[in-house]
Amino acid sequence: MQIKKFEARSMKEALELVKTQLGPDAVILSAKEVTKGFGLGGEKSIEITAAYSENVLQHKKYVESKLPEHLKEKFSKAPARTQKETMQKSIESRLKLMQAEETRKKPVIPVTMTQRRYADIDNEDTVQAQVEATPKYNNSTPSKYNPTPKLTQQAQATFNNLEVDQLKSEIDQLKNLLGQFKQMPQGFVQAHPGAEYGVNYNLSSHFTALTRKGLLPEVAAEILTQAQSQLTPDKQNNKAVVEAYIARFILKTVPVAHDNAEQFHLFMGPSGSGKTSTMIKYASELVANHKRVALISTDTLKIGADEQMKIFAQILNLPFIAIRSEADWFKILPYLNQVDHVLVDFASLNLKAADELRYIKKMMPPTAESVRTHLVLSAMSKDADLLEVHRRYQALNVSDVVFTSLDEASMHGNIYNFVQKTGAPLFGFGIGSRTPEDFERATAERVLDLILNITGTRAESGINL
Repeated sequence: MQIKKFEARSMKEALELVKTQLGPDAVILSAKEVTKGFGLGGEKSIEITAAYSENVLQHKKYVESKLPEHLKEKFSKAPARTQKETMQKSIESRLKLMQAEETRKKPVIPVTMTQRRYADIDNEDTVQAQVEATPKYNNSTPSKYNPTPKLTQQAQATFNNLEVDQLKSEIDQLKNLLGQFKQMPQGFVQAHPGAEYGVNYNLSSHFTALTRKGLLPEVAAEILTQAQSQLTPDKQNNKAVVEAYIARFILKTVPVAHDNAEQFHLFMGPSGSGKTSTMIKYASELVANHKRVALISTDTLKIGADEQMKIFAQILNLPFIAIRSEADWFKILPYLNQVDHVLVDFASLNLKAADELRYIKKMMPPTAESVRTHLVLSAMSKDADLLEVHRRYQALNVSDVVFTSLDEASMHGNIYNFVQKTGAPLFGFGIGSRTPEDFERATAERVLDLILNITGTRAESGINL
């Protein structure tokens, strides 16, 4: 057995190359996708490793050489089974011609009655071969010669020995090939989606659907491996049952912050996350619920931050205070006892340096009681960036998370990825630029709808909600 590799733009083209060049008996050992270059512009191709028999390949070339030109292309494009049948018929026809030629060249020695009388009937073929008499009586009609040409016993034995030797040689080569192949990295045809995470074939389509919604492969696999352990094989093949299980699993595993009774609400986050506008929207919600609210800004880094906050405070008819140092807190704390909630806006920092962390800690209210810290993140951010920002802000005892820009993001699987990786509960969502309409409190049902687009699918189907 020999090994050869082929590379083509698609699996179909690669298999066609194997069949055309190696013959119908070629064995596919492995197939993998190869990417040349980097990034989204990388060119992809399919690489196939195949094993073939040199003897079979020679037979194929011999048959092609005997075909007329107009049949060669038709033979090369024919299915593997058709090629094998054509090759077998061609070889049989060639053997018959060779045997007929051999018979024509050798003289026929008639068998005398004396020879027939003393010949052993059981060894009739042997006697006939010894005297090289080609005609052979038909058992059913002894009076007539068999019209079908037959191989002589000696030629048949030689042919059988050649076949046995050929098979032994190919078996030995195949054993050596398998012994070498076990030592090589296994690059067989790629398994079904999710197989490397323990997801079985029945649920592979659901694995693909979840990852397309933005869920990380390991997060999607966690859901489906739980489904495998709790659903029977019959139920795993039922699409509606599996989708219902996925929905229940997500609903049960989304942590939500229900309590907002704290007096101090601190809004922090990286630049561009929509932190200030989220705080104003939340203040509008509290005012609509007849809560007494005060707005405070500790942002001394962003130009015009105080002026923007003052405008919103005047629109909502709320008191506004700008904090410039830790000492300012002690001056205003006695007056804050008269309000239900104090919303504090902090500077937008990524906390990449230690001095940024010290600055925020210095500007925090000097009280450890009744304080809730909201980390504001954009749904447009990548999974790795969200996790890294959360890791940095953990030093500030983050209580929950607010995700903004939901209307701009095309997929919302990163929200579920985040809560599964960090365990941080969700506080609210910013779904647009309007104030206060585009702020809503987080619920597990809303996260499920964002991931699976349930309401969007129903709306497209014409179902009234």
